[in-house]
Amino acid sequence: MSVNSGTKILRLKEEIDRELSKIDLSGISSELAQPMRFSLNAKAKRLRPILVLLVGENLGASRKNLMPAALAIEIMHTFTLVHDDIMDNDTIRRGQQTVHVKWNVNTAILTGDALMALAFRVLMQTKSERLDQIGTHFSQAMLEICDGQAFDLAYEKYEEIDLTDYLNMIAHKTGRLLGLACQLAAIIAGASPKVVNNLYLFGLELGQAFQIQDDLLELTADQAEMGKSLGSDLTAGKKTFPIIMALNELPAGQRADLLNFLKANAGNRRAIVQQLTKRGSIQQTEAMIARLFKNARERLHNMPDQLQSDLINLIELIAGRQS
Repeated sequence: MSVNSGTKILRLKEEIDRELSKIDLSGISSELAQPMRFSLNAKAKRLRPILVLLVGENLGASRKNLMPAALAIEIMHTFTLVHDDIMDNDTIRRGQQTVHVKWNVNTAILTGDALMALAFRVLMQTKSERLDQIGTHFSQAMLEICDGQAFDLAYEKYEEIDLTDYLNMIAHKTGRLLGLACQLAAIIAGASPKVVNNLYLFGLELGQAFQIQDDLLELTADQAEMGKSLGSDLTAGKKTFPIIMALNELPAGQRADLLNFLKANAGNRRAIVQQLTKRGSIQQTEAMIARLFKNARERLHNMPDQLQSDLINLIELIAGRQS
């Protein structure tokens, strides 16, 4: 990725941070506004709103018209994180205490609910003749994200998970919001249904790659760099991609032994990585991430040159991340 491309993405992130900090919470009680602002102002990649701006501007929309959708998607994402942290009992998110730890669970539930409502309010500031379509896609994405989270919770009870089912689950839970970012940007820009759909699929596959990359970083990254709790998935019995690969290679009678090993060593990720590397599942995970990034890139072949360039640069930035 070129220096200029990295600078462009950084500047978009800084602008999004500024706009988020200016969102009016004056009509909300301080008991609720404080944790909302705390969540929105946390250090974050802002990948989803950056996608809105990159896609929309390259298709001819103005930044002013795109910004409400960009902010709404980031607010929705923040809502999902607040509630996910409660369900996963995580203590660190985006380099700071989670809301339910800093305040309490009830406050965190209300904070998430309020952020979801705020996301819709900000979205409705979008100037577009297709606002009804934008609102429908936004609410449908929210339903699918909840559905993906429900599947994720259910999979904790399974010893074996079909790979297709897992990819479908993360397409809902993680990919859907990145797909929505591209989808809404293209709609606001007045793109054809074919372009809208292709960019939606690009975002979906980018999101799947991002999630599986997160699954790997959960095992290999430094917690300080990641800015969130690591190892909680192992303790909870969650089946992330590397673990699914290892389990699916084993006879049914041996899966419980591996699961017990993982839980017993939740605090010793080095031992887990060694075990999964020996079984080849770390390598399979890396191969799947590369494949999904490749699929996403191929969605861009008929897009405008500058849009292709910007999104490929973004893929390269994500592919090289360590947090």
